[in-house]
Amino acid sequence: MAGAAVLALALPAVVRAQSAEASAADSASQLGEIIVTAQKRSENVQNVPVAISAFAGETLERSGVSRVLDISQVDPSITLATGAGAVVPFLRGVGNPSGTTVGNEASVPVYIDDVYYTRLDQIYLELNNVERIEVLKGPQGTLFGRNASGGLVHVITRDPMDGAAVDAKVGYASYNTFSGKFYGAVPLGDRAAIDLAVSGLDQRDGWGRVVATGEKVGRVKYITARSKLVFKPTDTTNIRLIGYYGNIRTSQYVHNTIFRGTTNGTPPFYGPVVALDPPDDFYDGAGTREHFLRHEGWGGSIKIDQELGVADITSITAYRKSDERYIADGEMTYLRWLEYELNSTEKQFSQEMQLKSKPHSAFDWILGAFYLYSKAGYDPTGVTGDAIDLAGRVPGSELQLFGVQTIKSYSGYGQTTFHVVPEGTNITLGLRYTSDHVSGHGTQNIEIPGVGTFPAGPSYDKTFVFNKLTYKVAVDHHFGEATMAYVSFSRGYKSGVFNTLPLAADPSKPEVVDTYEVGVKTDLLDRRLRFNAALFQNNVKNPQVQTIIVNGNTAFVGFTNAESAKVKGAEFSAEAAVADGLRLNVSAAYLDAKYTGFRSAPFLFPPTDLPQNGGLCPGLTVNAPPVPAREGGNCPIVQRDATGNRLAQVPKWRFNAGLNYKVSTSAGDFAFDANMSYVGKFFWQPDNILHEKPYTLVNGSVTYSPPGNENLSLRIWGKNLAGEKYHAGELAVAGSGGNLATVGAPRTYGVEVRYKF
Repeated sequence: MAGAAVLALALPAVVRAQSAEASAADSASQLGEIIVTAQKRSENVQNVPVAISAFAGETLERSGVSRVLDISQVDPSITLATGAGAVVPFLRGVGNPSGTTVGNEASVPVYIDDVYYTRLDQIYLELNNVERIEVLKGPQGTLFGRNASGGLVHVITRDPMDGAAVDAKVGYASYNTFSGKFYGAVPLGDRAAIDLAVSGLDQRDGWGRVVATGEKVGRVKYITARSKLVFKPTDTTNIRLIGYYGNIRTSQYVHNTIFRGTTNGTPPFYGPVVALDPPDDFYDGAGTREHFLRHEGWGGSIKIDQELGVADITSITAYRKSDERYIADGEMTYLRWLEYELNSTEKQFSQEMQLKSKPHSAFDWILGAFYLYSKAGYDPTGVTGDAIDLAGRVPGSELQLFGVQTIKSYSGYGQTTFHVVPEGTNITLGLRYTSDHVSGHGTQNIEIPGVGTFPAGPSYDKTFVFNKLTYKVAVDHHFGEATMAYVSFSRGYKSGVFNTLPLAADPSKPEVVDTYEVGVKTDLLDRRLRFNAALFQNNVKNPQVQTIIVNGNTAFVGFTNAESAKVKGAEFSAEAAVADGLRLNVSAAYLDAKYTGFRSAPFLFPPTDLPQNGGLCPGLTVNAPPVPAREGGNCPIVQRDATGNRLAQVPKWRFNAGLNYKVSTSAGDFAFDANMSYVGKFFWQPDNILHEKPYTLVNGSVTYSPPGNENLSLRIWGKNLAGEKYHAGELAVAGSGGNLATVGAPRTYGVEVRYKF
């Protein structure tokens, strides 16, 4: 450990954190102090023995990150991808590609204002009142309500207690996109205030089209609203009441084949394979219809902070509900073989209680209890097309899959930090016990027009109980006021979970992550240079990974367990106040992430087909004349040993760099911002056959405020200025449509007018 600590001291910066909350003593040529609540108390991020990235809302926006989903462009350790509407976080190589499946939970959960979301749709992250975002790295189970095996993301919104405020924006961007954002806050007497944040967007032109029909794809329209009432009935009581609503309609999730013009075999009775012509443009889609998603949800929470004589107590109560409809072409060919309509619903209730020590106590401590009730699933998923007509022997037949998972989770946790001799040394101990009761109910029917509805498979109804003790140990030491080094061990846990599409088998095993970490945090040169570093290793037992579940003539994405995986990594970043108004930052992450045991990994394409056709099934070609399909139809899924393969969707290298320069002139104030994000090569699946090539995204903006009117500004911005063509998410399907993926956003640019006071 001593050798690792010395090595860490030689590395620059894991925690790149920026904040508008500089103290009054800070000059324009210094970096501001960053206050976070990662340990459930307000403290300087440089004093917290945890690797944290913290970003103020204004800082993110200046960097071209106008959406929470884009924080990976300023923090190389995290990715917030989306699939079928759901947010799928990856942090330090730990993630769950099947997080889009309703009922599944993320290995890296997202909290908004202290509330945990079992499954998060992107609409709830389209916020315009973000105060800061905290990314906590490594297992987090001894301070937060729900277990977090890989880390967590906490989004904190503004409190409306600083008098009246208005912040309004209107914008127009490429692809005929109109947008508007409004934030308003008003006091209600001396002890209360309320705010309202509303965001809306209407992208009327799509990025591409469906080749077969010419229909535009890549459109999106949404509106989201969030309101917070803060009430202080006494000097020792603080109440926060929050309500929110979101509605999104989008065809952003149209899937493209990674290998254009290919199919995975031919459905039975169709004869030879007919490969589709490659789309004329990268953003065009195969298939015969637009993929469409509609999500609507609402919820609320109440947080009560009460100061007591010897301690403080906090209660957090939350409820949310959502409904979703997702329509997709199931095989992405010119055929009408499979069409899916997924109707899902979610309900969630949580209650958390915390009792914690007073600030500046002889030692810091917190005790907590957490209860979660979640019910989510498909009610139902309807599958139609020739495949189902053949099974029912009547045109218009429909396969109906019902799958609902219920979770009741009970947990208690605690953490304490002792301040010991020698002066500046702290020891942190944490413990947690969790009991998850997971129930699954599933049925399968086939509805035949004019005949009736009949069982299409066995029903399923079981309950499993998963109990787990997790813990944390950390030691940190302050070498004066400018440097702090720490070493820690923590264990994280993610409950076993059912695959709800279809729900017909026992759940996956729980995922357990043991993380060893050593790091250093520094502020140098009179706080003009900040760099921190960390070395870490994640040992993962039973990682939950994506697989394919075949149900008759249909195929669905599900999940299974590998035996083990290991992630060795290093992170660094640096931020410098180079001159008055000029800030530079750079950060990077290296991940050596491999399966150390995966004897029965799903191989979607037999490796024997390499390198002739990139791993495609026998008899398939890329943009070639039709060839006979082999007997048996669909491309088979085989199980092979993937031990030693790289983890899916985890690049080895990632880099970020950016600058912000503010200058005042007689003509007005100008702010110039630029940001670059590099993502290295990575594999989409454990078979390590299909991969994404490296790509670099460049964002930039110029903001102008007229003389004497800093409340008014005009901003011109551009994203993906280099026009990189890349895939933002992958969906492995063992049907006829080939290996499918969602495309990343093309080059976009726009203008925005803002007024605030």
